[in-house]
Amino acid sequence: MLFNEKYGISHISYNSGRILIDCSESEFSCDDNDGFEGLIRGFSRLIGEDHESLGMMQYKIKNSPYEFVIQWDTMYGIVIIVEDMRKIDEIVKFVKNSIYEINYNMLYEKKELF
Repeated sequence: MLFNEKYGISHISYNSGRILIDCSESEFSCDDNDGFEGLIRGFSRLIGEDHESLGMMQYKIKNSPYEFVIQWDTMYGIVIIVEDMRKIDEIVKFVKNSIYEINYNMLYEKKELF
């Protein structure tokens, strides 16, 4: 359970290159995918670039320093898939630091009700 944070890493698979992300529920959530879309927006703002859809609920952040895919998985929820397994340690550290920044920035994000 996440208390003061919206996102957190719940599991890292060094065999498959999958990083599972927990997302706390919000009273402003209207949809199961709100947290997923918020994370993509957060990474896009943090890196200063837009995202691109790869189809099938998979997205990449353009010009990211590392290659990974953010995916909505019906079984696990938000999953980050590492493209280059040789850099998994660097990417895990990058994702962890990025989520910290995204959580901090979302504390001050304007919430709108309809």
